[in-house]
Amino acid sequence: MQNCSSCYSTYVKQLMNKGFLYTLSISILFSISSCERDSDIAPIEEVVPLQVGNEWVYEVTDYDTNGKPLTKTSYKNTVQKDTIIHNSTWYILNNGQIVQNSRDGYVYFNKAGSEAVMIYQSPDYGGIGYMYEHQDYDLWVLTTRSQQLDTVTTASDTYPSYVFKIENQYKSQFDGTTHTLNQEDYVAPGVGLVRTDKHYADSDKVMQRHELVRYTLK
Repeated sequence: MQNCSSCYSTYVKQLMNKGFLYTLSISILFSISSCERDSDIAPIEEVVPLQVGNEWVYEVTDYDTNGKPLTKTSYKNTVQKDTIIHNSTWYILNNGQIVQNSRDGYVYFNKAGSEAVMIYQSPDYGGIGYMYEHQDYDLWVLTTRSQQLDTVTTASDTYPSYVFKIENQYKSQFDGTTHTLNQEDYVAPGVGLVRTDKHYADSDKVMQRHELVRYTLK
């Protein structure tokens, strides 16, 4: 079993080295992984409803830098089956991702580390951040969440949603240059992800938009 205090110290050190300060709740990031493996714990909220057979269909639009639509594609996410990991129930999606609504938020299971990794934090959790080291660059992923519901429009409907702002910071290992790609995920409680806006690097211009077209909940 991992030492949770050690995990926390590493996490705080990563944030401080980058100059970011977050207000964290008592339940820190890694408590959802190695320190909570005994049994299912009721989540604070089920921001993404998980039940075998649930399905979401999305339309994807790519834009040029002037905001002109270029191409349209579509895909679907389906909850295919459930499974037990560390005495806790998880759900397997058609894209291979293993997810769960945990006590601290919506998470996915990282097979390599055998631990949960936060995707969308719960309302009282605070900010979350990860740092990944790659051969050519370092990547920081920082996520904040709105506390109020906003009305979000998609290709087919409008939804009261929470906004998760995801900042991806890339630092080159070669010359030290940094680029930021911002993303907003709009998540409607009881429905799931309804829209994603991905922006061009170092810009507020939308590069790609994912919009919920239809969904089926069991």
